[in-house]
Amino acid sequence: MALFNVHFFKEKSRKIDLEQLIAFFESIEGIHVEMDEKSVRFHYVHPRLQHESLFIITPKSQVPDIYRLSPKFLDLNFHLEMSILTPDYIAKHLFELVKKVCDRFDFHIYNEMFEDVLAFKMEVLVKVFDMVKQAYIAKNPLLLSDYHLVAKDKLHAIFRYLDDLSELQKYYQELETYVPKYHFLVTEKKELKTGIEWKEHTLTVFPPHLDMVFYRLANEIKVIRYDELYPLIEKFLIDVPGFIKGTKVMPKKLSSKVYRIMKKTKFTKVTHTFQKETVKKLLD
Repeated sequence: MALFNVHFFKEKSRKIDLEQLIAFFESIEGIHVEMDEKSVRFHYVHPRLQHESLFIITPKSQVPDIYRLSPKFLDLNFHLEMSILTPDYIAKHLFELVKKVCDRFDFHIYNEMFEDVLAFKMEVLVKVFDMVKQAYIAKNPLLLSDYHLVAKDKLHAIFRYLDDLSELQKYYQELETYVPKYHFLVTEKKELKTGIEWKEHTLTVFPPHLDMVFYRLANEIKVIRYDELYPLIEKFLIDVPGFIKGTKVMPKKLSSKVYRIMKKTKFTKVTHTFQKETVKKLLD
């Protein structure tokens, strides 16, 4: 796996307060700390999106061409390792963690694409990461056969919905409204489809960028294309307040009209066969 690295430096000092650093990382959801005589490893797994990365302290410097860098900054032998094929939403989240580390411990950062060590700047790090990722993809196009490419804004919305799913579920619990998770599905033509389950006579949230609805009746499941369903029920749905554009919810006062439409409409039969896909195979 090709890696993108962010190295930590300190001005005129190599001192790390290891106890404070460990306490800092242990307070972050998704972090698992390991250490031995070889290294201190902060394994990170995103709690809802499953992507993995590693913050690691090593005995020796991992910085290439370190002697060309400004001598006033000293390498801490501490860096972040993440896959070059990390989606932008996850990368930005990891860089927010890097920012917190820098702010808390007064660290600077370096990547091989920088001219020198820098104070943390989100826009610089995001831009460099995107350049490296796009160049790597252009050079290794066959790697993409293992992934499903999704437009950046679309994947950002999908990831944000999944990231905020539990909060949304808490919000709608008192309103007796079902907040579904996505099902990621691949057709026989290797096309990616997003789907949800919707149970008959159930108030439901409809996430953004939806392709399929699996409508669960007492004795069967109907597979319905969302682009066929949505125009029929659009006027009876409302936006989820303060949330991602395109996220809709069925309010109780209009639900009976939706239920009637579902009962009387004969939807086009969907002939696809689907295989499940994991969220880790989506790439922007």
